Amino acid sequence: MEDYSVYNGEGTVLRKAQMHMVDILVEIDRICRKHDIPYWIDFGTLLGAVRHKGFIPWDDDLDISILRKDRKRFCRYMQKELPERFFLFDNKSVKYFHKSGIIKVMDRNTRVMENYFDENEIKGDYGLWVDVFCVEKGTSRYRRHINETYGRLIRRMQGNVNDGALNKAVAYLLYPFSSLEILLYRLFHRLSPKDLLIYDLKALVANALYSERTLKQIFPLKDISFEGHAFLCPNDTDAFLKETYHDYMEIPPAEKRITHLSNIEFYD
Repeated sequence: MEDYSVYNGEGTVLRKAQMHMVDILVEIDRICRKHDIPYWIDFGTLLGAVRHKGFIPWDDDLDISILRKDRKRFCRYMQKELPERFFLFDNKSVKYFHKSGIIKVMDRNTRVMENYFDENEIKGDYGLWVDVFCVEKGTSRYRRHINETYGRLIRRMQGNVNDGALNKAVAYLLYPFSSLEILLYRLFHRLSPKDLLIYDLKALVANALYSERTLKQIFPLKDISFEGHAFLCPNDTDAFLKETYHDYMEIPPAEKRITHLSNIEFYD
């Protein structure tokens, strides 16, 4: 069996960062359970829980999802009840995220750079985080289109440090036309009238549409072990992961094991 300690062995910066993110999730879990707000670990975090009982060894982010209808309650209780060490970071509280509806819960005891963020925009108050995505009934195919296409477009506009000035300028030129493209995409895929109305460019990165079949895979939620803690996850993890990752137990080759963070500083 391959030794993954080269990525996140005890004492490594990545392992310390992962444990800080677990600390954030412990508090999110506590508050959500207290106020009956359903959440579940999602994406690579769920994959890591099933395949590794914790983080994917080279993974440096932690993702959860909530229902869109619970967004306001989630934000309200997080703002009120998070310990001083943590804070809510969203498009209302932080100007930097004015073009998206993303939610992050961050750790004040850390300072980090993400490869596609412009350090000049961050202004020093940017720590390790847990990403919170909002979910609503719709088509999973549209969800992929949102995340892959418009996520990149918006990040380029916000200052992707891996993109040159030309790519950023092109993103700004394309952005005004994207509303028409989104409308045509919705009509082509025959989404419901509700789906046609609820999404705008400010919410693209943060909202995902899940099919009725996928929602049935998620609920009722159950507990899963992740880094020695019990967190909530989809009920049918096998079907849920197969829909996204297909043969999810297969380990990717070394060249596809990607991390996103750099220059992590710890203040505790």
